[in-house]
Amino acid sequence: MANFNTHLGVAAVASGMLATLCLQVGFVDAKDALLLAFMGVVGGILPDIDLHYSHPSRILFSLLGIALAFLWVFSAKNQLSVVELWGAGLGIYLLVRFPLWALFNRFTVHRGAIHSIATALLFFLATAAISYHLFARPAFISWFIALFIFAGFMLHLLLDEIYSVDFMGHRLKRSFGTALKFIDADEPWTIGVIALACLFCWYFSPDASQFVDTLTSKETYQLILQRMLPH
Repeated sequence: MANFNTHLGVAAVASGMLATLCLQVGFVDAKDALLLAFMGVVGGILPDIDLHYSHPSRILFSLLGIALAFLWVFSAKNQLSVVELWGAGLGIYLLVRFPLWALFNRFTVHRGAIHSIATALLFFLATAAISYHLFARPAFISWFIALFIFAGFMLHLLLDEIYSVDFMGHRLKRSFGTALKFIDADEPWTIGVIALACLFCWYFSPDASQFVDTLTSKETYQLILQRMLPH
């Protein structure tokens, strides 16, 4: 499979390019474009959240803690004092970095249920719901944040699958098929858990009509083509 630096670098480049596109066609402003790029990077290393007590795992949970802390601080900036914002942000970071990290290391297996398309869908729905309800982001932006998490997650799975093919030796490595799978058949109990979690997150997800209309609109792609190349 691809190493941590490869996942991080590819996710950074891809999410940066996609965030720039969203900015240039007017989907988001500059602040949200930076947030989208950052969330794409987080999504790009998110499938390795189940790595056990490794350097990449600690970096990933640090990034998640920072992302959640900043999302909360930005959403509550007009309600609390600066000291309260600093304290709450630090508390969120520490909660994610240590207790949540230890919990995942205790109950997950690398390349198990977390490393699947079904889990990518779960993170997609959960991100939209959390961004909208917990961090008070608009529904349209919340779905874009979720989309970048999902895209980064899927890019990670695809890279791992590509690295499972030995093109020079014309053979498949033993890891082939363990990355880009819909669900982990070796853990059948997780199918029901992930399905129920997806339904739960979908129920609490914000209205997606504007987001869907934007992505399916012919005018959207005409605008993208107009802004893609110099005139």
